[in-house]
Parts: sequence; structure tokens; C-alpha cells
Amino acid sequence: MAMKNRKAAPAKPGPVRKAPRTAEPPVRAPHSEAYQAALTSYGEALELLRKKDFAGAFPRFQAVARENRNEPELADRARMYAALCERKLAPPASAPQSAEERYYLGVLRGNQGRLDEAASLLDQALAAEPSSPRVLYARASIRALQGKTEQAVADLRAAIAGEPLLRHQAANDPDYERIRNEAAFIDVIEPSHAGA
Repeated sequence: MAMKNRKAAPAKPGPVRKAPRTAEPPVRAPHSEAYQAALTSYGEALELLRKKDFAGAFPRFQAVARENRNEPELADRARMYAALCERKLAPPASAPQSAEERYYLGVLRGNQGRLDEAASLLDQALAAEPSSPRVLYARASIRALQGKTEQAVADLRAAIAGEPLLRHQAANDPDYERIRNEAAFIDVIEPSHAGA
């Protein structure tokens, strides 16, 4: 039996759904005069900050933060800028004077990943104490981290000559990982009879 083309009956509209009723957002009362005054002080402090007048901006930001605890967003921003001003006003850290200070600061900079600065500080320490095994060892490790194999090996060899126990330390030190498979490094750690 052949099917006749039938026109589809129009779909009956379903029940109309009403959108859920939402509460009207609360109407926020305008800010108080004190808040408006705080915004003015905050703006003045920002202007001083833009002019790099940290000493003038710092107490204003502190006052805005202190006096507007009920406005956390404003207080937080004021505290953030006050901290920035405080850092800018802090005296610079004094430069290391002795070889000992340069050594410790060089090690610290190396641990922070500031390798060029660390190498420079250790160079200065070695200028004052040219045969110090611990300074030579520290500079060797920095040079190894920088991938400067020949310089690292030369420093390490000199360090071990002054303090043989450093050989074992270098064999297990992760700072030398980058050059660990280099023949020159292996020769220092496991010297042949000719290289010992």
C-alpha cells in the first residue's frame, strides 16, 4: 500500500511557563561623606605615588587603610600601596664588605638562581682569599649551573687540592648535574692515575 503524503498537523502550543521571579537587587545607599573624603585622600595619595613622592603618599595610604576598615576593598588597596611606599622608602641593603660577607651573599644569590650576581660576588671573595677551598667550590658550583664546564672544573680541581673531602661532596652535589657527564668533571671526581 502506497503512503500518501500527509501534511503534518501544526504542533499545539504547550503551556506557557513563567520565568522564575527573582528578587530585585537591593538599592545601595549612597556612600557617606566620610567615604567620599577617604576616596579624595586615596586619590591624592595615588597622585603623590605617581610623582614618586613615597614619603608623602605613605602616611596617606596608611590613614585611608586604618580609617576605612568597613570598606575592605578600599582599605586593602590602600594597604597594598602603603606597603609599596614602605619598600621604596627602606634604605638599600648595605653592600658586603668582607670576603666572608661576599661568600655568604654569593651562595645566597646562587640559591636564588641569580647566577651572574653570585659569580661576581664569589669573584670578589676570591680576590681577597685566592686559595679558599670553600669559595672556590662555591664558584665552581655556580659555573657548573651556568654550563661553564672548563671554568667549573678548574675551580673544583683547585678546591679539592686545598680540601680533598670536597671531591665526595661534588660527586653528590646536584649543582653539578649539568656537567656531570663531561669527561673533565668525571676526571676530577674519579681521577685516573695521571690526573690525580
